Amino acid sequence: MPDTQPPNIAWYNNRAAQVADQYEQLSFDQVHGWLRDYLPSGGGALALDIGAGSGRDAAWLAEQGHDVVAVEPAAELRQEAQRRHPDERISWLGDSLPDLAAVHRLGTSFDVILLSAVWMHVPPNERSRSFRKLVTLLKPGGVLAITMRLGEPDTERGMHAVSIEELHQLAREHGAYIEHSNHSSDALGRAGVSWAEVAIRLHEEQFSE
Repeated sequence: MPDTQPPNIAWYNNRAAQVADQYEQLSFDQVHGWLRDYLPSGGGALALDIGAGSGRDAAWLAEQGHDVVAVEPAAELRQEAQRRHPDERISWLGDSLPDLAAVHRLGTSFDVILLSAVWMHVPPNERSRSFRKLVTLLKPGGVLAITMRLGEPDTERGMHAVSIEELHQLAREHGAYIEHSNHSSDALGRAGVSWAEVAIRLHEEQFSE
C-alpha cells in the first residue's frame, strides 16, 4: 500500500530514534525554564503535551506530580518516547491539530497545554481552528504555552513561517491574551534558528457566568 502519512509525520517516523536522541540532549529547564513561573505548584494538575516528541517534557511534568496526556502523531516516535519514559502518570495518544479528535473524546479540560516546537507545523489556514480547539480545552485560569521556531522554515519537515504577532491576533479573536512572550537563541546552537516562547491565558469573562 502507498504511504499515506503526511510528509512531516513520515519525516519524524523515519528518524524516530535520531530525533529522540536530539531532544533528549536538552533538559526541560534548558528549553522551558521560563515556563516554571506559569505552572501550577505542588503537583496535581492535568497537563496536555501536544507534539510530545521524545517524551522529555511529559516526563518532567509527571515528575512534578502532574498527570499528563501526551499527544504524538508520529507512531514510531510515540513508541520511542514510551520506551524511554515509562510513567503511569503519562497517558499516550496518537492525535494532532487541528482536530484533536481523540483528546476531545476524553471530555476533559486541562490546567496546562504545552505545544513545544509544534505551531510551525500547523498550516496557516488551519491555525484559527487549531487555536479555538486549544482554548476550549483550557480550564479557567489555565495556561497555553507555545514555543515555536523562527527563521526560515524547514519545508522538508512540513514547517511554515510563524510570528508572535499572529498569536496576538488569534488570542484577540478568541478571548485570550498573551501574558508572556520572549525570544531565545537555539539551545542546540543551530545557525539561523531562534525561538519564541509564549504564555497565553483566557480573559476572565470567558469563564464567568
